Amino acid sequence: MGFLTNTVNVYYWTGLLLVLFTVFCSVRLRDSRLGRAWVAIREDEIAAAAMGVPLMRTKTWAYATGAFFGGIAGAFFASYKSAVFPDDFSFNISVFILCMVIMGGMGNVWGVILGACFLAYLDREGLANIGAWVNSHLGLNLDVPKYEFGVFGIILLVVMLFRPEGLIPSERRRAEFQVGVSDQPLYDVKD
Repeated sequence: MGFLTNTVNVYYWTGLLLVLFTVFCSVRLRDSRLGRAWVAIREDEIAAAAMGVPLMRTKTWAYATGAFFGGIAGAFFASYKSAVFPDDFSFNISVFILCMVIMGGMGNVWGVILGACFLAYLDREGLANIGAWVNSHLGLNLDVPKYEFGVFGIILLVVMLFRPEGLIPSERRRAEFQVGVSDQPLYDVKD
């Protein structure tokens, strides 16, 4: 196993496997009976209870599932950094993750992945490349990465104004934002 010779490769492949596992579980949960119960509770809690969805148990499963994946991600992060301090988790990180979800499209796993990849690229390399291009073509000496949160705020504002459902919305969110919710089901429920 020569490709696992250094620590960076080990963390890369481990992180990739964790991402694939998380996506697989998210897609499977979304299409399961429990996932449909979560959607029912999100849309109308009273109607879900009237249809026989056990609210407390279903909400507890939602919290437990979120805590499970958050714990796995936290353990991976702590292992990668070798130590964890409160300064590692600033408010900016929470806003950045929220921007990824809103930009990609809430309710759609693939939209969130697209939003995360786009904003991560902008954060790591894109803003520096844009700054270099602006400085070379306009003759300015502007440090664009210094204004990253302003740029992310503008991007989020543009997405919220012109595409509030996100880049790749779920079918339900697309219906809500474009034509309104109707009595027609978006898909057949299979048991």
